[in-house]
Amino acid sequence: MPASDEVAYSLMKIAPDPMGPLLILGIVLIAGSVGGWVARRLHVPSITGNIVAGVLLSFTLFHGLNVAHALQGLSAFAIGLIAVTAGGHFSYRRIHNALRRIMFISVFESLMAVVVVFVSLRLLGQDWKVALLLGCLAASTAPATTVALIRENHAKGPFVKTLLAAVSIDSSICILLFAFVHSLLGGLYVHGEVALGFNEGIRQTLWQLLGSGSFAILLGYFTSKLFEHHRFHDFSVLLVCILLAVGLSQYVHFSPLLTCLFFGAYLGNTSRENEAQLNALDPIEPLLYTAFFTLAGTAVHLDLLATAGGLCVVYVIARIVGKGLGAYIGAVLSQSSPRIRRSIPFGFVPQAGVALGLVVILQGDDQVPAEVSSLIGTLVLAAVAINEIIGPFFTRWALRRSNEAGLDRPRLVEFLDEEFIMPKLKAKDKWEALEKLVDFYAATHKISKAEKQHVLETVIEREKEATTGIGQGAAIPHGRVNSGTNIQGVMAICPEGVAYDSPDDKSVRLLILIVTPKDHEKRHLEVLASLSMMMSNPAIRSRLMAAIDANDAWEVVESEESRSFNYFLETDD
Repeated sequence: MPASDEVAYSLMKIAPDPMGPLLILGIVLIAGSVGGWVARRLHVPSITGNIVAGVLLSFTLFHGLNVAHALQGLSAFAIGLIAVTAGGHFSYRRIHNALRRIMFISVFESLMAVVVVFVSLRLLGQDWKVALLLGCLAASTAPATTVALIRENHAKGPFVKTLLAAVSIDSSICILLFAFVHSLLGGLYVHGEVALGFNEGIRQTLWQLLGSGSFAILLGYFTSKLFEHHRFHDFSVLLVCILLAVGLSQYVHFSPLLTCLFFGAYLGNTSRENEAQLNALDPIEPLLYTAFFTLAGTAVHLDLLATAGGLCVVYVIARIVGKGLGAYIGAVLSQSSPRIRRSIPFGFVPQAGVALGLVVILQGDDQVPAEVSSLIGTLVLAAVAINEIIGPFFTRWALRRSNEAGLDRPRLVEFLDEEFIMPKLKAKDKWEALEKLVDFYAATHKISKAEKQHVLETVIEREKEATTGIGQGAAIPHGRVNSGTNIQGVMAICPEGVAYDSPDDKSVRLLILIVTPKDHEKRHLEVLASLSMMMSNPAIRSRLMAAIDANDAWEVVESEESRSFNYFLETDD
């Protein structure tokens, strides 16, 4: 770049925007909302409409303005909130019986993207160091796009749970791989020897992982203590803590994304109350998402697509193929259901925040030659522009292909999700079976020891009054709690059967525990009748008894045969 151009560029970066940040934000929100509305009318993902609106703004009202610089604080906070939300979905109680599936899919889709992109670029004659850096960047997806699309499509189920957790993991994998390779190649560029950069690569990787993780845990502990003091507004507490997570991480050179992911995971795994607080910022999320994706559109420069040329096309295709192939292999090796195997390869196309943030780090490193960081920056920016426009179509199609779009609505038997199903219960008698069932309920619903003991006592007391076995190998024990907003429960499959004093004297192989708050007796009777009818259906009953895992059992509960019993409730929307 000529000296005169460098000076002009520097002045452009520091010159104040004539509109001011508040006016820019207002225009961004209006344009993004209109773009999203038009997109929905055209049956296009609203995120795509937000991005297109941003692109149009960059050519019209915002032409020549440094919009990203004016609103960089808002973008940083939005990315932090998105990462906290994604981390919260990595809750052990939600994924405990899907951990193998999630880990196989996320690791294979991340690493296969790295391999396929690296090999493809090397075949085009690219330097191996450039190919390796681009391969690492290809591992990331876009948590913001994924979360927003899931909410827009009201999707819920094992596929959604798997996709959200995998996106959180592959973002972490991308950051750690990049930290290692970046430090490794930094030493190579300076000293000409890989060995001199290896130790530094390990150190930077551990620094990002342990530093961000430790800070997130400390902040999470502090946040949970504030939640316990009801004089503090939950919305305000979470808002300030996310600001601290992002701001302090940037100040000490941790990864804000990793810190927020770990922070969300901490809240999602420590207590039921902390997990519930993750929804405190729900009222402002739609506005943040609209602003974030519209701003992303203003940063898209279509001329970069022409500059990157065929190399960009190869990168985009190689990344999509690598992620899709890796996700499918992971799904097959983890013995995922056909619904997940056929849909998961199309869920990882979007790419945005993580890759862009790492490119900024790369371009600010004096160890890496300017021509290398410039090439990678141009290529990744162009690829992100493509992936963020076409990616939402792929993800939305995957959500609909999995048949989980529209399932995030209240149902009569709300508690029969995958995470609340125990596929292999073993017990010598019904009393041991009931105790293990209550233990599983306590673990998956994060109740205290005192609450658990109360539920167990009410279950045993009800069982002593009269057996809850309904015949045909099924039983529906009942528990009570003093307060609550809805009926909860769990289901267990006992392949060997357990003696239960049922009316037909048959061993019980299906147990469904329902725990009802005092003021929900009418709904209790409705749920009990629904479950009784489900268990009386020979096809449903036999398929549940033959289920090999929790996901297999959930497929039965979600099937069309069960829909007439486990129906959607009417809402005020």
